[in-house]
Amino acid sequence: MKRPSGSISGGGGGGSPDLLPVVHSDDGFGGVGMEDADEDMVPCNGIGFGEKKRRLSTEQVRALERSFETENNKLEPERKARLARELGLQPRQVAVWFQNRRARWKTKQLERDYAALRHSYDALRADHDELRRDKDALLDEIKELKAKLGDDDAFSSVKEEPAASDVEVPAAGAAQGSVTILDN
Repeated sequence: MKRPSGSISGGGGGGSPDLLPVVHSDDGFGGVGMEDADEDMVPCNGIGFGEKKRRLSTEQVRALERSFETENNKLEPERKARLARELGLQPRQVAVWFQNRRARWKTKQLERDYAALRHSYDALRADHDELRRDKDALLDEIKELKAKLGDDDAFSSVKEEPAASDVEVPAAGAAQGSVTILDN
């Protein structure tokens, strides 16, 4: 389907480039900071300047943010048309705004997930290091007791296990269940 040349979409059917809405932000989500009168000549396809690109007003962005947060962040056609009508925007502008906002939300969610995983990893690593120190202290104590008894073979049944950092995990193509122990 061919779009008219002045459309907001990236499809463009005529000689002038299509323009997409730009939202400048102070809040990290691209939501506020727009002025009604600001207009920039910004081509969306980089070829040239055709028509002026209108930024969303602060009120429009706030309404879109409220809709994104309070309702499902999935944009149904009826909801898109209603928001466009209420805010005086083209439905395509609303759709692009929601698409960009979902991308920002996903990035923030990935950052939160990474932070939680990193915290969990750090806690597990600290526990592992503490267990390693406890194990080393117990092995040292065993050596001291052996020295006091003067019997080198008295605790020969106590076996030193290799450290986790000394275990080499085989590549994915290697047979499962096999582990190579590296000697220091």
